Parts: sequence; structure tokens; C-alpha cells
Amino acid sequence: EGLVAVVLQLSRRDRTAAERIALNPWLRSFLEEFNANESVPAGRVLLEPARDVWIEFDREHLRQVLWNLLRNAVRYARAEAGSVRIAVRVFGHNVELNVMDDGPGVPQSVQGQLFEPFFTTDSKGTGLGLYLARELSAANRAHLEYVNDQAGAHFRIVCQGAAA
Repeated sequence: EGLVAVVLQLSRRDRTAAERIALNPWLRSFLEEFNANESVPAGRVLLEPARDVWIEFDREHLRQVLWNLLRNAVRYARAEAGSVRIAVRVFGHNVELNVMDDGPGVPQSVQGQLFEPFFTTDSKGTGLGLYLARELSAANRAHLEYVNDQAGAHFRIVCQGAAA
């Protein structure tokens, strides 16, 4: 059932309904929903303060991409307050949305395969979560990448043409 849902999402990735999203209020609301549905204690995911920015993105696509990234981060991070962080950074007209955790990170030997369909290190996973997240990001003129710059995992969505 989950696999069929992912395939259907992939088939609809080119039908975006991009709109201007005020990122800070959207992220606060999204985190409340995520924490409630995933039973994540308040404070475990820290939203770092950022200046007010807008991005152009399909709301449902953004929700799916971040849900996948946060679910992975919460799974692998330590079970402590602030063990998962979301940081928004602005560079000119581009906005970076960073999801970072303090877990073991991704071994260098598999980093090149992270976004390949059906690649997984989880025996219960489909291997489509990060692939779908990258495809949905691309459909919204954004780029999802893994950044190997810390001990834990760090995924970054770069939204092109976003307004600050």
C-alpha cells in the first residue's frame, strides 16, 4: 500500500501548485503537526530563528519532503531536546532549508546512493523516501542535497528564486 502511494506521488510530481509560502509560520505549524502525528516530544526538533522569508513551493510537496527528512532525522538522532534542528539561511534570492541531526550521519560509502530509487539501509524501508523528496524538490525548482559537513546527517533544500 505504501509503495503504491509513493508511485502515485511520483506520477503527480510534475503537477505542482506552487505558491508563495511565508516560511517561518509555515514551519511552526508544520512542526506542531509533525510532532503530534509522529509522537515526537516538544523541543526534540529545534527550529532555529530566522528572518522572515518567502519561498515558491507546492505546500503539499514541501510537507512531504520535510516530513520524510524529519522522520529520518528523528529516527537516527539521539532522543534529546534539540537533537534535530531546522535552520533557514538566506543567500541573495535563494533560501536554504537545512535539516540536521546529531545521529551517526551517513557513511561516506553510501552517500552517493542516498537518492537512488530503492536504496535503503532500513530493512522495513522502501528506499523511495529520499528519492521522492529529491524529485518533489526538483519539480518545485529546488535542489535537495546531502551535505557532509558535520558528525550527524545534514540535508539541505536550496530554493531557487526565492524572495527574502
